[in-house]
Amino acid sequence: MFGRDSPARPSMRDQIAAKRAEYQNSPAAAAKRLAAASNASSSASSHGYGSPTPKRNTGFTNNNNITGAGDDEKLADKTVTGEVKKAVRSGKLDLCSLSLPSIPIEVYTTLLGLPEEELSNPPTNTKSNVEQSDIPSKSKLNVNSTPPKGLSRDDEKELVFGGKAAKKHNEWIEPEELTSFRISENKLNRIEREIGMFGALERLDLSRNQLKELPDSIADLLRLTSLDLSENSFSSIPPQILVLPALQVLDISHNNIHELSFDNPIGPSEDGLSYGIGFFTTTFDRQAQMKMKKPIFPVLRSFNLGFNKLSIPGLRKLCETKFENMRVLNLENNSLQGILDFNEFGLNKSSMPILVSLILSRNTNLRGTNGELSELTKLDLSGCNLRESTPQPQLSSNDVSSESQAPQPSEIDAADSSNLVKNGISSKPIPNSDFTLVYRTLPAATFDSEPLPVDFDIYLPSTTSNPPKNKNGHPLVIWFHGGGLLQGNKENLPPHLRRLPSVPLGEDGENCVVISPNYRLSPQTPILEILDDITHFITYIKTKLNDRLKKEKKVDYDLVDSSRICLSGSSAGGYLALITGLDVDKSLTDEEVGGYRGLPDKKGIKCLAPFQPITDLTDSFWSTETDPVPWMKFSVPHSDAKPHLNTKSAPICSAVSGGPRSILYPYMLQHGLFPNLLFQNQKSIGYGLDAFRPSPLSLSIPNRIELSKSKNENLEHIPIYFNYGTIDDKVQPMDKTLKVFKSLISNGKNANFTEDRIEGGDHMYDEDPEVECETFREWLGKNLI
Repeated sequence: MFGRDSPARPSMRDQIAAKRAEYQNSPAAAAKRLAAASNASSSASSHGYGSPTPKRNTGFTNNNNITGAGDDEKLADKTVTGEVKKAVRSGKLDLCSLSLPSIPIEVYTTLLGLPEEELSNPPTNTKSNVEQSDIPSKSKLNVNSTPPKGLSRDDEKELVFGGKAAKKHNEWIEPEELTSFRISENKLNRIEREIGMFGALERLDLSRNQLKELPDSIADLLRLTSLDLSENSFSSIPPQILVLPALQVLDISHNNIHELSFDNPIGPSEDGLSYGIGFFTTTFDRQAQMKMKKPIFPVLRSFNLGFNKLSIPGLRKLCETKFENMRVLNLENNSLQGILDFNEFGLNKSSMPILVSLILSRNTNLRGTNGELSELTKLDLSGCNLRESTPQPQLSSNDVSSESQAPQPSEIDAADSSNLVKNGISSKPIPNSDFTLVYRTLPAATFDSEPLPVDFDIYLPSTTSNPPKNKNGHPLVIWFHGGGLLQGNKENLPPHLRRLPSVPLGEDGENCVVISPNYRLSPQTPILEILDDITHFITYIKTKLNDRLKKEKKVDYDLVDSSRICLSGSSAGGYLALITGLDVDKSLTDEEVGGYRGLPDKKGIKCLAPFQPITDLTDSFWSTETDPVPWMKFSVPHSDAKPHLNTKSAPICSAVSGGPRSILYPYMLQHGLFPNLLFQNQKSIGYGLDAFRPSPLSLSIPNRIELSKSKNENLEHIPIYFNYGTIDDKVQPMDKTLKVFKSLISNGKNANFTEDRIEGGDHMYDEDPEVECETFREWLGKNLI
């Protein structure tokens, strides 16, 4: 059905309108208008040139001070009462992160003026003060006697003196219409039907709750343009939102949706249709509109279905509806398997003519696509089971040595696997993460930005249903993504590391946990604040992760052994692993080490494993302009890079692979801007004459090692696995770095340095799905397990 019967008694909106009219005609309102006119008249007659203008009072006053500005501005902590008071004036209500089990009744009683007893979920009746006191029924008090407990001041006067004090009347003040309501990150498992009475609502955020369904009255929100239902427990698209006429942005990601269904949509009630312009329509017109068949999502522009469980057949309903206004469709990290035909499933240019972004990333069993998208559409297939690695040169027999080799398709065992590789498809699984957790949330940095949650992906062994072999938990490999600290995200974890938790390591055959974190990116975030993110992340791992995993996995044993951690990463991620995990001599000054000495607590960091890392920020490679960079074959225009170079923009902690920001690293090399971009926003450290700004030299790995060695000839370090390719032209040459590390070996106390030189290996060669990095696994078995 498309409509619902309206109640027999006057609607809630009619009651509110009547109450508003009653107040406007009341003596109190008339007196207030007269006083305002009198004040204005006296102000105009008494204030001459140079006279001080009296302070303007912008709020009404009443017993509850709902709209008064005085006390409200003094609120330090976020409370329901305080936020509702703000909403009365602003029309915007924010009740996020208050652990609320339901929407507070103050929202309806204050902002809608509804009596508590008429709510669909009224509060439990409480006894009056007199009934709760310890005074016997119908007893009298002497003037000199002590009043009983639990009485108000008026009740005390009544009982002692026999006179009943006149109670003050709390007049209802008409609030601003609510246009924005955010109540995310609470514990809501239901929404009351009164939500549909906020007819002016344009933005509604119900994300990160425990919702499984919505009330029918949601269909009355005819002005709603943005709805966030992400991270709840929906198993289907709620039918109440299917025909919302103004809805442009819908986020229903991170739910449990297996199949799309647009059947049995629920339309607005007569109350909903009568709101706003509907006041000028007749009942017959509204009844006719209720019976009309309405289009599904008529103006939807952005549809986020990521992180659900949709299969390709589960998308079939898309072909039954033309989404002519769709601009962004996100199907990231679902259960799409096989070949997706755009024409068959309504994703082609005739069904979505202005689609600019189709995100299919991280569907690890998606083997390919068919059909024709709109010319405007950018297709994201990163993290799918498609072979997109840089082609590796063929090796001659003379190149074969005891060193590791870049894998060739001919090395794959099965004939079927070989055929798949020839067709650009990997035969090996590329697992998705088990959980995505937030390790810190930073406040909004600009007026128009939101708080920034910085998160990480965790990949667990399949055996977590049983206790780990070691009672302290599984060993942990932490991998930091690359991108020059300018771009990239946690989803760039190479396939061989995604598979690592399923591989037994060492003589005992232990499995490890793999974690891939995000961190803030430059140039909006300076380098020392990026390193501060890493410190917060490691602290979270050591102090909170096991408790969170016990709750998520419903087990009573630790899953992660924080005393056995390997720090790893590719490119800039390798740099982060080295600079955070290596010790510097304590006698070095803060200025010599750039104000950073690595992790404050390195306990538990057992080894480091950088892959093709950035190491020397002062190498001439970074200051040499290369226009264009060899692998781009064209110059990146400044107009494309300019939006990402604004240091006053809000910080970000993730950049989609292949997205607009992906040109920033080649643009930096093109103009020799590295590492200047990392230090643009960096503040000085210290005060007065002792203040200094960190320099690229002070934060370069070779320089820090050489300075420490000059202070301590017997400098030692934890085991290091150093991996790089021989044809890598995306970072500085490794000669200087290797020379410094090898100089430590000469004293006979630092044999814990393993060089793994990949002949014919390019930058990020290990992102090839066929690469397994067996040497790295063996090294982990010896140094981490």
